Amino acid sequence: MLQFNSALLAAVGSFTGDYAPYQSVHIRPHCGGVLLVASDHGKVTAVGFDRQGRADETATSIPSNELLKACAGIKTAERGITIDGDIALVTTYYKASSNKGKELPIQRAVAPFPEIDNALAACVQRWGSTPKLSETAGRYRVAYLERAIKAAGLLTDSLVLSAFDGGPLRLQGETIELIVMVMPQTAEPIPALPGWIQEFSRQNACQVLQSS
Repeated sequence: MLQFNSALLAAVGSFTGDYAPYQSVHIRPHCGGVLLVASDHGKVTAVGFDRQGRADETATSIPSNELLKACAGIKTAERGITIDGDIALVTTYYKASSNKGKELPIQRAVAPFPEIDNALAACVQRWGSTPKLSETAGRYRVAYLERAIKAAGLLTDSLVLSAFDGGPLRLQGETIELIVMVMPQTAEPIPALPGWIQEFSRQNACQVLQSS
């Protein structure tokens, strides 16, 4: 049986791919809680963690649109999900009224989940040793950025964006429940500032000096 914050499934489940083995969300016990991982063919990877969650098994499931919609977080209440066998129970915990539950079927994936643990470990190691100044930048598809921001926005109102040299762009909210990584199309030299903005800076500096 699996129990965790359903909003994490809604967010992580936004990044499943169209074809096996990327169609699924991988859910497993981790550090006393529940870890969720999904990847859209390696282009965008999302990792969620619920420290308060419980997991007696490892599951790889293909979330339906109906399930993701039911799991999405709302501001007026908290939501949790319990997966037992092939049934998911999504419960909305209202503060001023009784709780409301909705049962939905769970489709288990046949294809094993992609081996991405080593890639994630390499990213974590690099983040820990990244210099403060990067020499290259990543070029990212706007559509992937929009999806990442929309999904992360299910759990937070503000985001921190960071990236190492030509590597994944990491989106992380105020909480530590979710990390979304957008893979770059290419690694490129950091673009030079255009002349017009440099001129603006010089003019502004001159005005400050004259006024002082």
